[in-house]
Amino acid sequence: MNKINPLSIRALSTLSIAITLAMGAPLVTAQETASGQQARSSLLEEIVVRARKKAAGEAVQDTPIAMTAFGEAQFKAVFADDLGDLGLLSPNVELKPSSQVGNQNFTIRGMGVSGTTPSDSPAVGVFQNGVFWGVNYGSLLDTFDVESVEILRGPQGTLFGRNVTGGAVVVRTKRPDGEFGFDAEAVYGNYGRRDISVGIEGPLVEGILSGRLAVLDRSLDGYFDNLEQGGKDFGATDSTVLRGTLMLTPTENFDATLIFENYEEDGDSVAAVGIEVVGNLPYQNGFRQPSNWWDIRLDNPGKSDIEVDSITLEMNLDLGHGLITSITGYRDLSVANHTDFDGSGFPGFNQSIDLEQDQFSQEIRYASTFSERYEFTLGAYYFEQEQDYREGRDLSNHALVFASGNHLEQDSQALFGEVDINFSSQWTLTLGGRYTRESIEAQTVPFGGCPLDTSIASPELRIRNLSLPCNLGPTGKEDWNDFSPKIGLTWLPDENQLVYATATRGFRSGGFSLRGNNLLPPFDAEEVTALELGYKGDWMDNRLRVNASVYHNEYDDMQRTILVPSGVGVTQSTGNAAQATISGLELDIIVQATDQLVFTFAYGLTDASFDKFEGFDVTGNGIPDPGLAKKLDLTRVPKESYSGSILFDQPLGDLGNLGFRVAGVFTDSQFFDDRNTIEEPSYTLWDASVTWTAPAENWTVALFGKNLGNEEYSYWGSSLGALGANRFVGAPRTAGLRVSYQY
Repeated sequence: MNKINPLSIRALSTLSIAITLAMGAPLVTAQETASGQQARSSLLEEIVVRARKKAAGEAVQDTPIAMTAFGEAQFKAVFADDLGDLGLLSPNVELKPSSQVGNQNFTIRGMGVSGTTPSDSPAVGVFQNGVFWGVNYGSLLDTFDVESVEILRGPQGTLFGRNVTGGAVVVRTKRPDGEFGFDAEAVYGNYGRRDISVGIEGPLVEGILSGRLAVLDRSLDGYFDNLEQGGKDFGATDSTVLRGTLMLTPTENFDATLIFENYEEDGDSVAAVGIEVVGNLPYQNGFRQPSNWWDIRLDNPGKSDIEVDSITLEMNLDLGHGLITSITGYRDLSVANHTDFDGSGFPGFNQSIDLEQDQFSQEIRYASTFSERYEFTLGAYYFEQEQDYREGRDLSNHALVFASGNHLEQDSQALFGEVDINFSSQWTLTLGGRYTRESIEAQTVPFGGCPLDTSIASPELRIRNLSLPCNLGPTGKEDWNDFSPKIGLTWLPDENQLVYATATRGFRSGGFSLRGNNLLPPFDAEEVTALELGYKGDWMDNRLRVNASVYHNEYDDMQRTILVPSGVGVTQSTGNAAQATISGLELDIIVQATDQLVFTFAYGLTDASFDKFEGFDVTGNGIPDPGLAKKLDLTRVPKESYSGSILFDQPLGDLGNLGFRVAGVFTDSQFFDDRNTIEEPSYTLWDASVTWTAPAENWTVALFGKNLGNEEYSYWGSSLGALGANRFVGAPRTAGLRVSYQY
């Protein structure tokens, strides 16, 4: 079982005492800089968020939701390359990759999906420019050309709807403002890292039409040395993002924004590290113990190829009494991956995946502005997607070669609304609800039911061969209805403090288990009842920020994807197997001790346990063990996590400014598999940076390092039956130089 780290208790106790003393102390006036302006850390700057879909954005501190928000200044300050880096700084949030390049396993407050089956709905919703992603491929988004990221913790069933029983990640890309602007950035680092990004914007028709074009190219030679190929680099990747944005403002009360985006990533597959059944590499209890953690043995290293195209149209019409917003989104996804899944130097388990997915969504809503006493948002939503999935497996030196496949069509419609009733300047009652109808049609065929050409010499070339037609068998169809209510109460003791309490219900879509099996009966939606109490406050003349929340979530009909060893390596089956209770607390603190010195601290505690877990064979004897299963830990749920940083600015007068940052992130131990046989020990990652900013603040040059302790850790792992187990390890110590220019 996970144990609470004593160091975190001492740290939390010390900070609690410090906060108590600070709250009891008289407010002090901030020192003035030589220019007479109060220095403010970028981490304390107010970020406008749109989590409640009101007519106008709100400051984070004015929003009664447990959330962490980041703007461009924060991305730069913490050297966040993608959402994974931001997840490290958010309590009870894990935004991690998975066993497939481009596919992510996001977990918030203990709820997420641990696997790569695209037909399983994500428990943490990703929304880019207001558009929900039906499949989380490509969702470890780069922070390049991003205006803001909002990480909402806990169910968000009213306004964001389906599949957010864990939370939501809301991403908004940059928009042109009608003025000419130019920004460029280059990064050079070890392991062959090379990034170049450029953005340019300006008016196309003065006062009416403006545009922005942004391009990113990022490449890496790979962190691993493949001993099976004489130490050849492995893990190479090259990704490009091309994004064009047009904003039309023909009148003062109407605007339309059209966003085109193309994302491509190709290179090596994920580097699996496994227990070697044949050979003499030193493995022990699922851990590899080589002389170098990033030495690997892949007899059949794989390749990956991902492409995502999307179009988003957002229109806003101000009627005077309220704002009508329409968001139309289309997304097309293509994935081809081949992985040496056993992670060893013998041909035990090679996997090829081919996925085609496209989706369309339409949301329209009205947000009132005519009354300060009543503020409400009403909306309607439509979503549809289609998936074609093929998976091939090559086992035991080509002795067993076969493939499976499935086809899924899904549509969803919803009506939703939320109203704030302001009884006074201090008290607000929030009522909301969402009614959703969903329909899924599915076909599947077990392993061996799809052709796989064994004459192709290189298994990674078989990926596209998976697109051969399959006899998918009969069609299953099911419909679901769900209502998600919400009630909340907000108290504002003064303009710098907010206390809120909420009770809400959310759900994750039902569906069919569609990976390597015959068509099974559908499983129902997963439902959660969530209670939360939160506080947000700014103290000491806005130099101390304290945000805290406690929550209690009860899950019913919990969907569990169980890995079952079999003659085809391992198969997956998803069903309503469990009930669980997850409670915890979160703390976010920022202290600007002086004009030059800033401290940050974030802490998350998660207490997760099953109330029942039926139908799961824990011992492997073919008989379910509900008594033993109930005692298991939930997968990918660390008991504790916390992060802290120290930032110090040294003004250099006419030479600009020099900034220093040191940061650490602790993640408690966790299990990667349902049987709790693959345990990842706790680990701590240390980062540091030095940044020079020109006097005009248009140039910055930074030296940075990540995982400076060269910590050995994994972000995912799975059981392979008779082949043992595998792990997917994180990046070693990296360092780089970043040069940025903004006009």
